[in-house]
Amino acid sequence: MTRFGTFALGLHASTVAMVISILVVHRSDISGDLGAVDGLVAESAIFAAAALAAAVAVGRLRDIVPAGLTIFVGAIVSTVGLTLMAWTIDITWFTSGGVMVAAGAAPGLVLTRILITTHGTRHTHRRLADRVWASIALGAATPLIMDMLFDIAPSTALWTAMGVSCLAAASLAPLALLHDEDDHCANSIRAFDTPWIVRSRLLAVSAGGAIFGGGEAARRLLEGEWQRSPTQTAAVLAAGPLAAAAATTLGRWYHRLDDLNGSQRADAVGLQVFVAGTAATIGGLSFTYVGLVVSWAIAGAALGLAVGGIDAATNSSVHPSMRRKVAVRQLIDIAVGGTFASVLNAHVIGSWSDQWKIALTGVPLALAGWAIRRFADPARTEDTDEMIATATSVPRRVLSFDNSPIPALVVDSLDVAYGSVQVLFSVGLTVEEGQIVALLGTNGAGKTTLLRAISGLEPTIGGRIIYEGLDITRTRPTWRVGMGLHQIVGGSAVAGDLTVAENLRLFTHLVPAAERSAALSEAYELFPRLAERRGQVSLTLSGGEKQMLALSKALMHRPRLLLIDEFSLGLAPTIIAELLPVVRQIADRGTAILLVEQSVNLALSIADHAFVMEKGSIGHHGPAAELRNQPDLLRAAYLEGLHTIVADH
Repeated sequence: MTRFGTFALGLHASTVAMVISILVVHRSDISGDLGAVDGLVAESAIFAAAALAAAVAVGRLRDIVPAGLTIFVGAIVSTVGLTLMAWTIDITWFTSGGVMVAAGAAPGLVLTRILITTHGTRHTHRRLADRVWASIALGAATPLIMDMLFDIAPSTALWTAMGVSCLAAASLAPLALLHDEDDHCANSIRAFDTPWIVRSRLLAVSAGGAIFGGGEAARRLLEGEWQRSPTQTAAVLAAGPLAAAAATTLGRWYHRLDDLNGSQRADAVGLQVFVAGTAATIGGLSFTYVGLVVSWAIAGAALGLAVGGIDAATNSSVHPSMRRKVAVRQLIDIAVGGTFASVLNAHVIGSWSDQWKIALTGVPLALAGWAIRRFADPARTEDTDEMIATATSVPRRVLSFDNSPIPALVVDSLDVAYGSVQVLFSVGLTVEEGQIVALLGTNGAGKTTLLRAISGLEPTIGGRIIYEGLDITRTRPTWRVGMGLHQIVGGSAVAGDLTVAENLRLFTHLVPAAERSAALSEAYELFPRLAERRGQVSLTLSGGEKQMLALSKALMHRPRLLLIDEFSLGLAPTIIAELLPVVRQIADRGTAILLVEQSVNLALSIADHAFVMEKGSIGHHGPAAELRNQPDLLRAAYLEGLHTIVADH
């Protein structure tokens, strides 16, 4: 999702918040202009019903109309509706315009957050959600700020909202073809009773009650009992949304909720919700004007942080086919919470003071925060599934010492996949101490993938990697290096910006200090060409010289297991002839070597044993001497497929 796309979606969402704020702030003025004695109660109910009906319809149009086009058309409808509301003083036309605004806003309420999830990455969901919620908070605060500074008429505020809606519609036009589908949903959830959905709906109900019930009670308290001017009332009411906008813009770097997962994120979000409810309750019971302002600001900031975090977590964990349904239910929950709080204030506790009404609306919010924290079981999201898949464990012994020697490496039924595509299938091989094992096969057979999995650079989905009797399948790559498992990648095993001498000194960081001088001398003695070029930048070395430098690293570290990928890649035969004795020398010291090599003759000339891979699995293996005497089998492996030679036999 680009910055422009996020801006367009946020601008449209802010329009909805502006309209709601205008209807609350200018409720009395609009009622007087329209002759509506009941103060827009019936009209507000009609608007809410229209929004919910349109939201339900949007949820059913997923396979018919692109999400971006739905929001774009809705923005146009909202603009027309706002024009009617600002232009007329007739209650029928005003209500018709309000219905159009509500129906046009519904697609944005449902789809904006979904598009952010679809077209962002799992690392940007929180940041993009924060931007949208900051836009919503600013939209809610804009009419309050305008009323505080200029004491504007309701029609002026509505014309301003219409202008913003028109700009939003123009900005949304380039997004008309966006769909709310993605391919990163293999582990996403498809049930409504899963943790994040329950948490989001619990927050929606309690927040709807606190905002609509508490906001109206706060307005009456300020204008009535405390006899504040319209400017002062607008300033207090603006404190909450302005604090929410600031918190969602800047707070992410403070609390880093986007870096948390599962129960940790739920615990952090629940804390924010609890703080919001507690602050709202304290503010309602405050007997000072400043106390209400500060508490209202704290509640707004905490609630802004909470909705951004729970929004990003919920949408990223829900399967794309369910996201619209979840968003619609959240809107219904907000409406239910707001309606319940309004009815409660008007008919159940109507005789209570407005201070107690404000305090009471904060209690469900605080209880919701407590429940989110109390029942914060780990939720399976994209993040937590990935963490489980790549979980690190301490190596554990699976092969015990007995009279027989333990192999340096055992690969047992190993499976590896790239996303949903499996590339290694039950691969098994063994490398004994001091043995050179060649891994043969065509390009794409899975040889390099197997080496990366053994090194810990590629996660596995099945099987085990046993190194010297220890299961290291889930062990960090850095731990494997420290245990004596090293890999040389063809052409990429040296630091190109460093000189030869600097590379060699870098290689000695794992060598005991007392042995470093002898290790450097041995490398120069074994490769006189490196001694001649010790001051030369490694990037300018030939391919053979780079391979010499890489092999010198193996000599210095004296690894127990050495993985060599594409040993002869791009090297001249004369260079290969110089390097082969070094590989044999490393093995003679007791190092087990697994060698990936395209040149069959070269690999079999140096190897003790060979495995032939085909299409991600081991097709044949045996002593290298025997394979040299089976040219028909090797020809089948590289040209026809091993199944042909098996069928012939």
